[in-house]
Amino acid sequence: MSKYLFDNSWDQERRRLDLLEQVFDPGTTGHLGRLAPPPGGQCLEIGAGAGSIARWMCDRVGPDGRVVATDLDIGFLEQLTEKNLEVRRHDILADELEEDTFDLIHARLVLEFFPERQAEVVGRLASALRPGGWLVLEDFDWSTLTAIAASAQRDLLARVHEALRLAFPAGSPTLGRGLPLAFRAAGLADVGADGRVHVGLSGTLAADWWQLSMLALRTQLLDSGLFAESEFDDALRAIDDDGVCFLLPTMITVWGRRPPA
Repeated sequence: MSKYLFDNSWDQERRRLDLLEQVFDPGTTGHLGRLAPPPGGQCLEIGAGAGSIARWMCDRVGPDGRVVATDLDIGFLEQLTEKNLEVRRHDILADELEEDTFDLIHARLVLEFFPERQAEVVGRLASALRPGGWLVLEDFDWSTLTAIAASAQRDLLARVHEALRLAFPAGSPTLGRGLPLAFRAAGLADVGADGRVHVGLSGTLAADWWQLSMLALRTQLLDSGLFAESEFDDALRAIDDDGVCFLLPTMITVWGRRPPA
């Protein structure tokens, strides 16, 4: 089974996911909209989280279309009421998936939890597309994760960010930059990619999301031994400091089309 680091039972997890959607959905829907999922089409959202992109898909394909939204934990998805939505508890690594079915498949920040199986998953998703259908995957490249701050805060944030890298599986921090090549290896056509970087400033949605994500992984980060518990609390407060500015990891978006039969 996939190893997901975040816990939906945490009392602030829904808020964290809501912030993630507010920060990243505009870029995601901009890309998906250009690929124009057809009215009456079928879409698949892998790792759908709280469901904002699944809802967007439901609106685009209309009442004659179908959207399948999957996740390991479907508690938040079960609250959605769209009539053309199917919610499915599903592990992309282990569970069966229809082939030759979907006009558009999307996943965001999913492959980072199992980077060693990236090629396998991209191949499975490519096979699930109808001929002519589009696959869009989004994952981070961590090379832009840097902070501008007073020297003590900069050093502390650097150690916390290193602990974050260590909390994810080996290969996750560089996964995004390799996705275009994985698409080509899977035989997808018209492959393209771009990246967008959000700037974290105190009081912004991006900073609030990053701070909550750090807090959600508190135990794993402290286990790194790179800082004391009191220092971790100082790092959380630094995110609210007007003298701190940081770049989030780059969100790499990759798209490719299954060649027509």
